[in-house]
Amino acid sequence: MKKLVVNFLLILSVGAWVSSTILNALPHVNKALGDTLTKEQWRQDLRFLAKELPRRHKNAFHTVSRDAFEKAVADLDAAIPSLQDYEIIIGMQRIVAMIGDAHTDLHLPRNFNRFPLTLYWFGDDLRVLRTTQAYRNALGAKVVKIGDTDIKDAAAKINSLVPHENDHWLRFVGANYFPYAEILNALKIIPELKKANWTFEDGAGKRFMLDMEAIAPDVKIEWLSTLKQVPLYRQRADEPIWFTVLPESQTVYFNFKSYPAKETFKKISEDLLNAIDDSKSKRLVIDFRLNTGGDFNKGRALLSELKKRAQLLNRGNLYIITGRATQSAAMVNAIDFRKEMNAILVGEPTGGRPNGYSENDELKLPNSQIEISYSTRLYKFQDVDSSAVMPDKLIEPSWDVYPTGRDPVMEWILAQPLGR
Repeated sequence: MKKLVVNFLLILSVGAWVSSTILNALPHVNKALGDTLTKEQWRQDLRFLAKELPRRHKNAFHTVSRDAFEKAVADLDAAIPSLQDYEIIIGMQRIVAMIGDAHTDLHLPRNFNRFPLTLYWFGDDLRVLRTTQAYRNALGAKVVKIGDTDIKDAAAKINSLVPHENDHWLRFVGANYFPYAEILNALKIIPELKKANWTFEDGAGKRFMLDMEAIAPDVKIEWLSTLKQVPLYRQRADEPIWFTVLPESQTVYFNFKSYPAKETFKKISEDLLNAIDDSKSKRLVIDFRLNTGGDFNKGRALLSELKKRAQLLNRGNLYIITGRATQSAAMVNAIDFRKEMNAILVGEPTGGRPNGYSENDELKLPNSQIEISYSTRLYKFQDVDSSAVMPDKLIEPSWDVYPTGRDPVMEWILAQPLGR
């Protein structure tokens, strides 16, 4: 299974949630928005998309009807003469998202302007995790309105751009679209491209407004964070995968947040196995919370070696942590460990659907050179279909806990008795 392509907009927004190793590998549009195409060239690209995406996808109309798809194409084609380039791109993104699987996505350009906010959904509240000194009053606050648009209405518009199979992935990716000025303006959420009035609500329920200016993509942002300390799973952010021994709990913690190159993965896997053996640890925790996919065969190779450690086969000695960002190969490997090693899954439901379309390939629009991924296979990894892989112990992120830097998932796991 190929790595799920996560839209580039996660690069700055997710920040602390996704490793830089993943982000640096993301594809991007070669042509900048400043290299303006003619309206006829955009129409040629749209026609190419409308023809080639259904032809190449395994089953492009598994969710959306052909009539609805073709109507959306016709509506955008008619509107192109009155649209800016970024509005045309967002329009095409909406059409691609209609296909309805996370591996079918238009790769938005890297040169969008953004408001200096990192946002995340906690239940029904969209909270500010990071911002800059100029807007420090917004740290930890709920977003209530953007311009004159209520947050629920804004979310509905944003969600129309997110290719997804369940609400968990929708919430993960959707939260990261909010700060981008071109998206907000194209969706008529804000009237101006680079300025907007944001309304927030603080912990006491008091609302306040901030006039914010978007920042150019080449400007480095000096972030302020709500975190008082960095939890274990978000440490060592530049390493694709890593582990540490927690001797007081006879536990090895393995942060499996990406699938690095073969030799790197082999080396770290060998070191991990040696650490388990040398420390005589009885419990292993594999954390897939930040893993958006890659090659599940690498995970299966590691699984075959871990099965040789008899202590890890006992119920209660192997835990898998999942979250809304757990997609594609990471989701598959979480299922593998549950099926073959009796692992206990803890955390949130996965962002991926276990039975669905994936194994993506790419096409490139002829004029803009915009890349579009599309699914080429239908996989079924569970006997019983469900929208997500559900954990055995559901622990969702809580705003009451998040700023402290505590990790309720690891706390719960380490409080459980070891298996025999």
